[in-house]
Amino acid sequence: MKIENSPVNKIAFWVIVIGGAFCLLIPLFAPLLPLQYLKGYGDIGSAFGGISNPFVQILGSVVLFLALKAQIDANGILHQQIEKENAKEQLRHELNQLHELYMFVERNIKNFSYDQEKTVDGKMQMILLHSRRAIKCFIEDLESLDVDIHKEDDILMFDGVKEIMSILNSVELYFKKINDSEIVPYHKNFYKTLMQHELLFSIFPYQDLDNQAHLKHEPCPECGEYHANYPPLIYDRLQEIKKSFF
Repeated sequence: MKIENSPVNKIAFWVIVIGGAFCLLIPLFAPLLPLQYLKGYGDIGSAFGGISNPFVQILGSVVLFLALKAQIDANGILHQQIEKENAKEQLRHELNQLHELYMFVERNIKNFSYDQEKTVDGKMQMILLHSRRAIKCFIEDLESLDVDIHKEDDILMFDGVKEIMSILNSVELYFKKINDSEIVPYHKNFYKTLMQHELLFSIFPYQDLDNQAHLKHEPCPECGEYHANYPPLIYDRLQEIKKSFF
């Protein structure tokens, strides 16, 4: 910080310069002045001391003021630096939270498993599927089961449905954190796109990759709504999540 940047500092600077000059010049020129009456009150040194002391006190006060002001300014700068560091730490914390939440969703998708019945050489066998393939096959097989996929109570009896809904709940929390976060738009778009691709290729209907999916499939004959072969409970939640992509 430069002295001339502040009017107060300018005044203090010139008071010090002028006061210092007086302190140096008065002892030199005082003996040359017709001040004979001062001898009655003491020698010139005592007189000068009595005259210069107020100036010295003023200069000391000015110097003390400048020292205190410099300390206050330094504390202000330190406070700003601490706030900046706290903001950076908060940003890192938010980014770490988003990363951990994304990894949590990704792990849950990978850990999803489903025993599918397959006919191999005329024999029924159970094939254990994992991750995206397991989710797709599980949802496809729901239609062939003796269950009304339009009834939430019936469909929630399956653990696979509960697992998928839990994943979608985590995804909704993920997008909510992005929207509430103070991170820059670049990071927001990056994490939104990351989750969008994970969902489109893991849980969303394949046909839903196209915005014109309604042109490819007929509405459900039971409810008249388009929900592919997905239970409406899952499909409607997916449509709500899709609004967070943009």
